[in-house]
Amino acid sequence: MKTSILFFRAAIKGLFILCITGCYKNHLYVQQEWVDVNFLASSHVGTPDPRRDDPPEGQRLLIGWNFPRCMVEDGLVLWITVRLWDNTQDFVVQPIDRKRGSAAFYYPNKDDCIDRRILTYKIEVLTSSGFLIETWKHHFWTELIEMNR
Repeated sequence: MKTSILFFRAAIKGLFILCITGCYKNHLYVQQEWVDVNFLASSHVGTPDPRRDDPPEGQRLLIGWNFPRCMVEDGLVLWITVRLWDNTQDFVVQPIDRKRGSAAFYYPNKDDCIDRRILTYKIEVLTSSGFLIETWKHHFWTELIEMNR
């Protein structure tokens, strides 16, 4: 009888720990979007807009987050790595100073000679002490293998 009570308590404790750690997942939301003349509101409502003469062209990487306040107070940082089709890589460090927020990163692609579209990306959330909290990887993400030439 005592063994079954201890087992029951251990099972409840394990379930409680699982629930607590489950609350600290999926705090990031990431998406890409195309930016062109249709991105401008004036294109849809027909108002005059000088930007329609030279509209933006490219892509944006949109990152949204919603972290518990206690984690934000300890200090969180986004490490954003974006690999582009022209074989360049962009690295951005974005501090998280609010519980809920978003950031947008624009990658223009007006030049016909250089393809600066987004190929893949990885977003990591780290604490101020360097502990990895969460990662969001594009489905084509692989670590870069650099070779000496």
